[in-house]
Amino acid sequence: MSKIKNKMTTQDLVQTALMAALIAIGAFITIPLGPVPFTMQNFFIFMAGLLLIPKLAGLSVLIYVLIGLIGLPVFAGFTGGPQMIFAPTFGFLISFIIAAVLISKLAYGEKSFIKILGVLILAEVVFYAIGLPYMYMVLTKVNGTPMTFKSTLAVGMFPFLGPDLLKAVIAALIAPKILDSLNHAKVK
Repeated sequence: MSKIKNKMTTQDLVQTALMAALIAIGAFITIPLGPVPFTMQNFFIFMAGLLLIPKLAGLSVLIYVLIGLIGLPVFAGFTGGPQMIFAPTFGFLISFIIAAVLISKLAYGEKSFIKILGVLILAEVVFYAIGLPYMYMVLTKVNGTPMTFKSTLAVGMFPFLGPDLLKAVIAALIAPKILDSLNHAKVK
């Protein structure tokens, strides 16, 4: 019986692939702001975590990252390839995988706006806790850009706090409704 539960269904595969595609689309919605562009990627990371079980949420983001690393231009600015490991923003891509699983473990199926928003804010902390030190290391050690960690915060976090909070609020409002609709469609 447990083997059956561990098998991925066609619906699981479709939902995982669809979310990976939506994350890529979110990367294409880009406003350059320096080393870290404004994108909609993290909105779709939020949605992956809120709409998929942990295994599928993490898998959808992992597939997105791997597709980009093999060379398809799915990252922000239509970039891709293995050299992206040395891009200042690659730490954020790593954090997305971890955060999607975390969001799903803590908030999948949750109806409370406040709880969902709290989890999404925690996910933002994960994004910054991994992404900012990685960006600092790449900018200073790989690119030789003279920066302090404070200046890294100025270009990699401060401009994004307001927009990220807005994306979290929107995701917290709409994800339960989407999940209800998906679950209602399964019943029919």
